[in-house]
Formats: sequence, structure tokens, C-alpha cells
Amino acid sequence: MNKLKKITILLIFVINGCTSNKSIVKNEIKKETKIIVFSGVNTQNDIVLNYPSSVLKLDNELQLIADTRNNCIRQIKDNQILNFAGNGQDENIDGKYQSASFQNPESMAIDSKKNIYVSVNYHQIRKIDPSGNVSMFAGKKYRGTIDGPADGEIESAKETAYFPLISSLKIDKKDVIYVAAGHLIRKITTDGLVTTIAGQNGSGDKIGNAKKALFYQISDIALNDEGDIFVVDQVNKKIKLIKKESTVSEFIPKGVIDWPAAIAVNSKQEVIVFDSSQKKLYKFDAKGKLLNVFSNEKLYNESFAHHVKIMVDEKDNIIIPSQNYVITITPDNKTTQIGEKDGTHRDGNANRATYQMPYDGVFDKDGNLFVVDKGNNLIRKISKNGVVSTFAGSGLYGSQDGKNTYSSFEYPNAITIDNNGKLFVLDGDWKSTKIRVVDLEGNTTTFIDTKRSTVNWERPADLVCDSKNNLLISDSVKNTIYMITPEGIVSNYFEVKHIKLNSPHGLAIDKKDNLFICDSYNNRIVKISKDKTISLITPNNGIFFNEPENIVIDDSGNIYVTDENRTRIIKISNANESEIYLKGDILGKNKDRNLSEYYNTLKLEQFNNEIYVFDKYDNQVIKLN
Repeated sequence: MNKLKKITILLIFVINGCTSNKSIVKNEIKKETKIIVFSGVNTQNDIVLNYPSSVLKLDNELQLIADTRNNCIRQIKDNQILNFAGNGQDENIDGKYQSASFQNPESMAIDSKKNIYVSVNYHQIRKIDPSGNVSMFAGKKYRGTIDGPADGEIESAKETAYFPLISSLKIDKKDVIYVAAGHLIRKITTDGLVTTIAGQNGSGDKIGNAKKALFYQISDIALNDEGDIFVVDQVNKKIKLIKKESTVSEFIPKGVIDWPAAIAVNSKQEVIVFDSSQKKLYKFDAKGKLLNVFSNEKLYNESFAHHVKIMVDEKDNIIIPSQNYVITITPDNKTTQIGEKDGTHRDGNANRATYQMPYDGVFDKDGNLFVVDKGNNLIRKISKNGVVSTFAGSGLYGSQDGKNTYSSFEYPNAITIDNNGKLFVLDGDWKSTKIRVVDLEGNTTTFIDTKRSTVNWERPADLVCDSKNNLLISDSVKNTIYMITPEGIVSNYFEVKHIKLNSPHGLAIDKKDNLFICDSYNNRIVKISKDKTISLITPNNGIFFNEPENIVIDDSGNIYVTDENRTRIIKISNANESEIYLKGDILGKNKDRNLSEYYNTLKLEQFNNEIYVFDKYDNQVIKLN
């Protein structure tokens, strides 16, 4: 039996020489850290659509767009897309026009007084009054009860009503608001009372009495001039009709439309249905007779939001928002588009390129930066000359291996590089996370697939590569570090009994193969040297770690750590002097406060002693010096 190596635990406290409280240096920035945008454009300055869900006609010259993934309301004026309301923050803050914020705005409707209603975060409705004041109008974000009906499921005031999954808003001539929410149709009267008029909490397929009817995932609703409600019963693949809020019948039976998504009624009271799977438009007369089926290349080549809506204007033009465009189809089938193809991942000059959640990055030896563009499921390359290109991935969600842009990723979130220039990517989440390899030509293969290997991790968080091309991977749930050799042999990097980690996340490795671990919930940095000696690093000068998340070490041995809401950066110099390098309120202003901190972290990289931050909130890569 081989003898176990003796492991020495060395505790390093970086402290001041005096014990008096008065001698503690305040945790202030010692020098001003310069912030430079290295690549990416702030969406407020360069408007690109990102899976908009709906379009609303405001007046004869103005259309509004619920730009869902950009968390903004846009406007189309003189064939240009401009900002209307929302600052892009992924939360709901009251204010006026662009000082307010919307969390995932989707369906929109307007009443006779020009008040605009917008569904947000799937459960609530916000209101924009004619003066541009934005406020919460109806709905609670959380159900609040476990057993029995929640507030609003039978009858409730609009402020306390709960809407399980809002997919559509419509307003009738009397300013009554109809809300499709989950398997239910509800209405909000002008006095603010919420009642359920059709459907039940459970899913099913039943017609007859509206209160006893069953639907299965209502995706949209539309009203005709008589006040009848057309319901897209999506999973049942039917269109149903509610007459006088009392009786439900089948308008279009199953088998006609493959995946009905959106519905509208034109001036002739004809019913238009959009099939988002086949990307076809169906037109029916008022009695349900099929009149026409239309599709073309511009529809077929686009992707659409999950809760996409269609609009018909006063000229009977059909308007559909897609991933990149607002598409208009005239009655004689002429098609026009406003927007930009692949706008969320525009290549070209670094200062004009766009990203969707740049999550992590790594430099090669020549100074080229490879960026994990998580929201676009791509690996992007910023050349040392400042030119951005798509290095790997098609942009489609999946795990397809292949050459260059024929491969696909499943929300990649961490990247490292070996001595041969090959990229290793953590792709996916939790137990299903894979390690993908992207070679020097941009070709992608799968190195570790949990379905085909003995690895049994729970939640891989970060990875680095040592001088022998071994991969080191942190598992934030199993509280360990895995080592995977170039041959794919998996082992624990150290004996767990020698050091107890608590939610390890970010990793860094220096030129001597010393490994540094952000031991997040223990509020410390653990250093494991090449000979497996373990030491602990904490800052001095009155600074304390608050859940350190990510770490990088520059060529001079200085350590930079993100902590405290994952946006503050602490620097510990190679002389063990600590300072707050960047305050926590400078970057990450578009931070989603409703997501777990695991998803909110800012990752770091360095090249030539300059620190780079991947600011996924503002979709930019930032350089600090």
C-alpha cells in the first residue's frame, strides 16, 4: 500500500500590525480603477431586438414592441426602432418611460384612455399611463397559498390576485381586461375586481359550461366585435370559442394546426392563427371555415418567442415579432422586415459587436480572447486586433458536435485553455453538465459526458487547466475538486478530510501549478500548492470576504476576487496588501435580483496584468487597469 503524502495545513491571516480598532484601515479604494469597454455595446445605445413577444398599435404612426429578453418596450417610428420605456434592468421598478424597468415584458394591450398594460415576469401586469408613468397594476408574483384556491382564482382585488402564467392580455370596448393565465381565462373589471370566467386550475380538454371547461396551456386569446373570446388551447392543438362568458365550444378541432401559438381577428371578423412550429399563418372565416394557409422564406427562417403574439392593424396587415425582426405581411402577402439579423451576436469590430450574456472568457498565448456567449449558445473570438467572430456554435440550443458553426451548446458557462490551445467548456447545468472541447479550428467534440462516463458530479462551477493539461473542476454541491487527466481519468484532487470546502466556485492556477479556490460559503480563498500543501488566504486592511465567487491571478502574482453580490472586486497584492479594487455598485447595474447568486456572478480573466470582467448584465466585456 502506498503511503499517503503528508498534507500540511498552513493558515495565513493577512492582518495589520496593531490590534487597536483605530488602526484598522477603512476598506476604501486606494486608487481609482479605470474602466474601459473592451467589447460590446450597451443596448440603450444600440437597439437590437432580442426575442420580442408582441406588437401593439399606439397610434397611426407608432407601434410598440415588447422586447422581452432586452426587458424593454421599444417603438417603431419612421421605420426605425427606438426606445420607448424601460432601462433594460431585469426587474420591475416604477418610474417614467426609460427610468422604469420591466422584467420579461410579453403581452400588451391598450384601453380607450391610452393606458398601456404589459404582462411581466409571467405573473403580473404593469401599466404605462399616457404621461409615461410606469407602475404595477395587477397581480402578485408569488401564489402565497399551497392548498386550495389562491387569491384571485375565484374573486379578488387586482392588487392581490394571482395569475399563474400570463400568456395574453386583451381589452374590450368597455375597457375590461381579459387575461389568459395558465389554463384559465380571467377578467379585470374597471373597478379592479378579478374573476375567473372560464377554465379550472387543472389541465384537460372539456367544452360546455365555461366555469367547468378545461384547457391545456392557453397561449393566446382574441376578441371579435361581439365580445366573443377565441382561445388558443395550445397543447390540445385546438381553437375554442367562449360565447358571452358562459359557453365554450370548439372553433377549430385538433388536426388542422400543428402547434397554434397566436391569434387575432381582422376587420372582416376573419380569424388569423399563427403556427409557431410550422411557421404558417391560417385564416378562417367567422364560422371556422379554412380560407387560406400562408408561409414564406422570411417566416420559415426565423425563430419566435415562446409567447409570441400577432397583431392585425386597420389595413388588415398581419404583424409578427420574431427573434430579430418585426415582420409585416400585407393582405396580398407582401412581406417586409424591420430589425437586424443576428443582432444579439453581431460580429465585426469589438466596439460594435453584440453579446447576450457574455459569461466567461480565456486568452490564448497570442492575446486572442475566447468568450462564452451563454445567451446565444456560442463561443466567440475577439482577435488581438479587435475583431469579433463566431468561433463555434450555431446558436441553437443542443449538444451537437461538429465543425465550427454546425455544432451546438446547452448554455455554456465556463471555459479554459490547455497548453496546446484547445478550449474546454463546461456546457449545461447540474448533473447533466458536459465538458466540450473546441480545437484550434473551431471544431467541437464532447470530452466528458456524464451519461457515458463514471463521473458523478452534482453541480460543476468552474474549471482550469494545469501545466500537464489536467483539468481541475469545482463542484459547488459536492464540495470537492475533480481532476481529469488528458486521457479522461477522473479522480478527486485532494482528500476531502484534509480541508472542508463549502460551496467552492471559482478556480485559478498560477505558473507554479498552485491552485486557488473560492471557498464561497466559508468566505475564504483556499490555496493548494503543487505538493498538496494547503493554506488559507484572507484579506487585510479591514476588508473581509463576503462569499467570494470568482478569482484570477495576474502574471505578477496579484489576486483579484469577486465577492459581495458578485460584483465587488478585492485585490490582494503579491505583498499581501489588500484593497477594494472595484466597488460593488459600479458594474452589474442590470443585475437580476431575483436570480440566485450562482447565476449573478461576474467572472474575471487577465492578460498582460490587465483584468477583464465579463459583464453579462450589460452584455459587455470590460477591461480594468
